Amino acid sequence: MRRVVFFVLGLLFGAALGAPFAFLLAPASGQSLRKQAEQRVRHALQEAQAAAEAKRKALEAELAAFSRRERAGRR
Repeated sequence: MRRVVFFVLGLLFGAALGAPFAFLLAPASGQSLRKQAEQRVRHALQEAQAAAEAKRKALEAELAAFSRRERAGRR
């Protein structure tokens, strides 16, 4: 367990150090890079919302089916 915690901490630390260098050494301008990053984040959020909505609908359908089976079993 301890190895996993250290691995995750190292991963986060490396990402925190690497991200600024990636922005500094990127071939695009800062404004262009920020716009691209914003678009990617917005797109990822939209995809996450769509996936969450699809999962919510699937879980609601499963709950409705379960409820129907429960009510039918009580009769």
